[in-house]
Amino acid sequence: MDFLCGDCRAHFDKLKGYLDRCGIVYETDTSIVRGLDYYSKTVFEFVNDSIGAQSTVCGGGRYDGLIEELGGQHLPGVGFGMGLTRLLQSLKDENLLPETGTLTDIYIAPLGEVARDAALVLADGLRERGIATEMDLCDRSLKAQMKYADKTGARYVLVLGENEININEAFLQCMKTGEKIKVGLSINDIMNNVIR
Repeated sequence: MDFLCGDCRAHFDKLKGYLDRCGIVYETDTSIVRGLDYYSKTVFEFVNDSIGAQSTVCGGGRYDGLIEELGGQHLPGVGFGMGLTRLLQSLKDENLLPETGTLTDIYIAPLGEVARDAALVLADGLRERGIATEMDLCDRSLKAQMKYADKTGARYVLVLGENEININEAFLQCMKTGEKIKVGLSINDIMNNVIR
């Protein structure tokens, strides 16, 4: 991928780092071309080879500057298109359709980039163990994140900043009672306090 500029290479390396830390298996395919001119930087496809010739379930990419091109301010963006029938078939085939009525068990509120990196790994680990987890990806203020967590019906919020990462513990707040519990930042410690 010698054709990438320095900024694009750094962005792509950072993206691959996130995928690696979350244990997401991926393939770099330089032949993928999305059919719209407004894509910038990375494009992607999710494929499921077990569903036949039409194996792409979802495809999309970054489109920084699209809003500006349409007359708005310059904003980063990412989006995708999905074949709903293909997605549902894939989930059904893999026995991954969720039970109805699933609410958010835990909302992770990262404060800053270092915390966001750690939150991505925690969220992935909790989801793998069946804990319905959401986290902020928009760099919102803590107040805005708490409001959003309340709106989603999250049972708990874990506020994560650099200090919490350095001491390897944080407070897990029960949204119903307001009670705060000090927890270690291991998946098991967080799970033990969410499931109780």
